[in-house]
Amino acid sequence: MKTPNLRLTALALLLSTSFLPAAAHAAAGEAEAAADAADDQDRENIVVTGLREKATQQAAEAITFGNNVQIVDRAAIEATGATNFAEIAQFLIKGANVGYSPDEGEYTIRLDGGGDRDTLVVLDGVPLYDRGPALEEIWGTTTIDPHMIERAEVFRGGNSLFFGSNGGIGVISLVTKRPDGTNRVELGAQYGEFNTREIWGNARFAIDPEKRHSFMVYGGSIQTDGPRIFRPEDFIDNVAASGGIQKYPLNRSNVGVKYLFQPDEKTQFRLNAQYTQIEFFDAFPDTETYSPNRVRYPIVDFAFERRWSDKLFTELAGYWSNPLLNNTETLPEICAIRAGCPDPATPTRIVPFGFSTGRSIPKPNQGFGAASKNSGFQEMGLNFRNTINIPNAIEVVAGVQVVSYKDDSDPVFPINDERQTVTGLYADFRPVLPFSPDTKLSLAVRTDFSDSFGSKTIWKFGFRQGLGDFYLRGNGGTSYSLPKTNELFRQEATIVGNPDLKTETTKTFNFGAGFAKDFGGVYFDAELGWFKTDITNRIQTTSGLTVNTYFNNTAVTEIRGLTADVNLRLGETLSANVNFTKQKARLRGSLLQINETPEYMIGGQLAWNSPDKTFHVTLFPRYQGPEYSTGGLNNSLRVNFGNYFVMNASIGLWLGEDKQHKFQLRVANVFDKVYAERYGFGNRRYDSRFLRGEIALNSPQYFYGYPFEGKPRAFYVSYNTSF
Repeated sequence: MKTPNLRLTALALLLSTSFLPAAAHAAAGEAEAAADAADDQDRENIVVTGLREKATQQAAEAITFGNNVQIVDRAAIEATGATNFAEIAQFLIKGANVGYSPDEGEYTIRLDGGGDRDTLVVLDGVPLYDRGPALEEIWGTTTIDPHMIERAEVFRGGNSLFFGSNGGIGVISLVTKRPDGTNRVELGAQYGEFNTREIWGNARFAIDPEKRHSFMVYGGSIQTDGPRIFRPEDFIDNVAASGGIQKYPLNRSNVGVKYLFQPDEKTQFRLNAQYTQIEFFDAFPDTETYSPNRVRYPIVDFAFERRWSDKLFTELAGYWSNPLLNNTETLPEICAIRAGCPDPATPTRIVPFGFSTGRSIPKPNQGFGAASKNSGFQEMGLNFRNTINIPNAIEVVAGVQVVSYKDDSDPVFPINDERQTVTGLYADFRPVLPFSPDTKLSLAVRTDFSDSFGSKTIWKFGFRQGLGDFYLRGNGGTSYSLPKTNELFRQEATIVGNPDLKTETTKTFNFGAGFAKDFGGVYFDAELGWFKTDITNRIQTTSGLTVNTYFNNTAVTEIRGLTADVNLRLGETLSANVNFTKQKARLRGSLLQINETPEYMIGGQLAWNSPDKTFHVTLFPRYQGPEYSTGGLNNSLRVNFGNYFVMNASIGLWLGEDKQHKFQLRVANVFDKVYAERYGFGNRRYDSRFLRGEIALNSPQYFYGYPFEGKPRAFYVSYNTSF
């Protein structure tokens, strides 16, 4: 089967990545060479062989069948100098908005107007989705070591059919470095503002002459005092008096080992075991005086691939994870005696009624040592799929995916720990149209079965049509998100679960038209896109009540958006990208933009390197449009914390015969813009004025808002080498 538009597909894939010019030039040459050599092969073999080093088969197939897939390569990630994945997403992933605060140790990545539960992040096939343990959320993406990321494959539009639930708006699939039969060592270190100290490294090696068995050992560690998150003036007086104004240190350490068995060119088996521990503070200015958290996140995963023939390809992948959170939270001790209380530090001094004694008391089960109870979950998954190809007729991808999880919190918490198992059967039909062989069409369906909800069926479609240097593409699908364990069964003084919650459902469509061409030394591609998403029964939390709970919003969330993306490369020294995402996200019948969803975002990269590849300069500008947060009594407080421009930059110096010695100066927030990553709302239940009766419970004055400050201008220097 001839594929005259293959060169365009390969070029569009490579040019749609975020890259440094040198890496882009080499990659484009490799892709075009592969396209020339394989021009008379079928589409499957071309994609797998020609693009395998720059995309997984799943990503290459998704592009072929109409998905908008962005591939962020290692060169771009290294140029950011980022110490966490949120910074990578902010400046490299198109249409991404970071929820919460990266420097606080809590964040999620949201694509195209979605929330935390419909953008799925997976690490080598392992979903980093929180199942809702007893205490706080476990933010799986915070445990990612950016120095181990080989590339990020970003699937925009619904992709739950292959990845499972919670990918209704998009999936960010991270592929990490792995053994490959070679012998190589990488080492790096970084130091910068806020006493940031970081080291990382990995070593891969073959253990037999035939290189059938390979290992990799890897690890890294970062310690930082962290930038200021909250303004001192935003702290409640008694919280501040009890020591609530503090630094926000964050430490992350990870170790792991990987194994590759490759008996022949058609078969491979991979095994990975890793352990990550992250420690961070997240005390909020209205309540907590001291709040260290510790997350322990072990993962074991494996993957087996076998190409039996040109007509049959088999994949089997599985994982086990068991994240656990220990949380210590202390509250200000308040004098509750009208006549006053003796000062614990100076007994002759009297602390007035309603004021802090200067001491703190821990929350139940969130104290120190043994009084800090574990909260977590266990999860296992298995995915078995086969690709069957009947030349000139049809290709079918069919499989079964099983995901099983249960709460693993301490028995002291009243959380249901029954195991939940979801079994999904899926099939993707990709017919060859005899009257239009260059039209790529995908029609897919999946049915999930579970004792907790019976069965649910979702669907997905995709198409791509090449038109010379132009193309049209589109995809759509449905997804769902089950209520989390804590949303169903949580029992605390300020918030309780709702066992009557319904499943949240998502329907999304994503279309685009693009152009890509090599003008001989000048590479250019551009795409205009449109997306539409409806979310039904969205699970949300009440606010402003004496005891809050979870509920399904009966109003459909309607998200409508436009995208534009332009990539340009001039020779081997200069490349540029500009991307724009506009999204109108509202409840049906409302004119208000929903919370924490920017109305638009403009991002990009501008990269230059010297002809000899010694000097490198990369700029990462980003403009965040209006973004709102709503809270207070009856949602009476509404703040726009968007409308800001922030830019990061890096300068690299590469030395050595093979440019293996890489020095880098990174500047975060070049123009020292004061901005908010997030905006929260609190109450005054620990305010002396409320405790003394000067402010009424649930009155308008009882609530107030405060920004989560973005990182100020900061400088970092790093060095890494390989040999």
